Amino acid sequence: MTQPDGARAESHNFQVDLGGIVEILSRNLYSGPQVFVRELLQNGVDAITAHRAIDPGCPAEIRIVTDGTTITVTDTGIGLTPQQAEGLLATIGASSKRDEWGMSRSDFIGQFGIGLLSCFMVSPRITVHSRSAATPGQPVCWRGSNDGTWSAGVVTDDELPPELTGPGTTVTLDVMPGERHAEHEVLRRRILSYGSHLPVTVTLARRGAEPECLSAAVAPWEMDRDAAARWCDEEFGFAPFDQVPLDVPVAGLRGIAFVSARAGHPGQEQHHRVYLRRMLLSERAYDVVPEWAYFVRVVADAEHLKPTASREGLFDDELLEETRQGIGTAIRDWMNNLAEREPARFREFLALHLTGLKALAVTDAETRALVASSVPFSTSLGMLTLDEILGKHGRIAYATTDDRFRALRPVAEANGLCIVNAGFSYDEEVIGQIRLDRPEADIAELDPRDVLGVLEKVDLGTEAALIPLVDAAELALEGQKLNIVVRKFLPATMAVLFLPNPDAAGRALEERQRRDEGLFAGLVDLMHPEKADDHAPQLILNADAGIIHQLAGAAVGGGSPVVVESAIRGFYVQALLSGRHRMDAQVRAWSSNLFTALISASLDGGDTA
Repeated sequence: MTQPDGARAESHNFQVDLGGIVEILSRNLYSGPQVFVRELLQNGVDAITAHRAIDPGCPAEIRIVTDGTTITVTDTGIGLTPQQAEGLLATIGASSKRDEWGMSRSDFIGQFGIGLLSCFMVSPRITVHSRSAATPGQPVCWRGSNDGTWSAGVVTDDELPPELTGPGTTVTLDVMPGERHAEHEVLRRRILSYGSHLPVTVTLARRGAEPECLSAAVAPWEMDRDAAARWCDEEFGFAPFDQVPLDVPVAGLRGIAFVSARAGHPGQEQHHRVYLRRMLLSERAYDVVPEWAYFVRVVADAEHLKPTASREGLFDDELLEETRQGIGTAIRDWMNNLAEREPARFREFLALHLTGLKALAVTDAETRALVASSVPFSTSLGMLTLDEILGKHGRIAYATTDDRFRALRPVAEANGLCIVNAGFSYDEEVIGQIRLDRPEADIAELDPRDVLGVLEKVDLGTEAALIPLVDAAELALEGQKLNIVVRKFLPATMAVLFLPNPDAAGRALEERQRRDEGLFAGLVDLMHPEKADDHAPQLILNADAGIIHQLAGAAVGGGSPVVVESAIRGFYVQALLSGRHRMDAQVRAWSSNLFTALISASLDGGDTA
């Protein structure tokens, strides 16, 4: 190795603790030593990019050769000047534009130096030969060792590797004994993983053999739909339900969001594959997609996103947040278009991912609008969207539990009352948010009086005939603080209907609001006028049910008081059970003794009190 005027290169010690830096790189910064392949590829791409800036027609090649123990990586980039070689590693911490580890990747030389440092994780010695496009007559050689020494100087053309025929750089690594990093197949897999979509020609060869091009693969975001679907199946392990093209100009991002054809759940973490200027950044990126979009997996390439110091993740800054929002908008637009143009396919999507869509709707107004217009809810009158309910019935009344809905559905269905079942995940929260979005709309939790209001009042003759049964019921159910009410309703097979006590304070406030707004004028007239506590639970006796008239006859005509009492209590217990309402100790005791009392009365001929 020679320098101008015959001067020889001098040996120097690094101005940093090289052993400590390599320890940081291997244990704290990088996921493993395999990243040296990516760093060398990145160095080559950056050097070629710099060379093309001054010579657009220059070759764009990275040639990698291995013999199983030694790796050489040659690029046709801009090369290093003698001054750059002298300061190669000194620039790593010198720039004011450092990353979170205090290292500078802000310029070509800073990046090149950090890339070299990663090589010390697999090689105790690194040799760099380089010819600069700016000073082609002064090729240089830089040698570094993990003992902390290095040397650099100008060399003759005869001292250069034979593959370095023009501007460019050759990096030679002597892989540590016992390690597999220089094995051909190991290198091949890593090069394909990191660099198969690079915009330069990357080849790998065993020493003395023909090279294989590893960078000719078409990127998935450049494929047609069928090819992209096959890629998803091969790489992500599922045939996609659909594909959402992604284009976020602010980040220079292009990609595809593959919609899973398998049901998932909110909070399920998906790993996305992200490239940065066509170099693989991470196969396990999770922060580039909104959390609610758990039903997609993304592959994308970005020009402008900022990598972390390890270049294995994305820096969480405003640009990344804008990118997340852009991807979220694309997915939301896809859902809207699917609902509008392909309703059958949208129903298929809902069957897989309805819970996630509702989870998003809780916090996202646009998705709530989509849910309100396109997602059918279970109601007492069939499957209807919330917008359809408002359009047809003028209001949304919802039951907060599935059990309460099931208990009221037969009566509501038979009498034309629309009740929404909001007993499933996120339903109540979504409806509550829609209520806030649309303050002018009549949306409220079901008031039991709404059910009572649609039931037909009985005529005076029927009411008089059933008074003895009402009195008997009040006596039999003493202690339950119930209002006993007589109405006619379908189905006639349902003898009684229990309407629970809503929250008294909340209902009083709500009723005042309703009265002020004039929305329920005349509702009080539909209530039982002689009851002082309008908010007490209601037990409705069905005047259309034959068994009710039989019991009334027994109460008047000398029937067994035990049978009448037990029957009334039995119907009450049944009504509570059907709606899964709470039963106190008194009701539980009745439930336990019902059959005993009825059997005893039957055996005694109805005379036992």
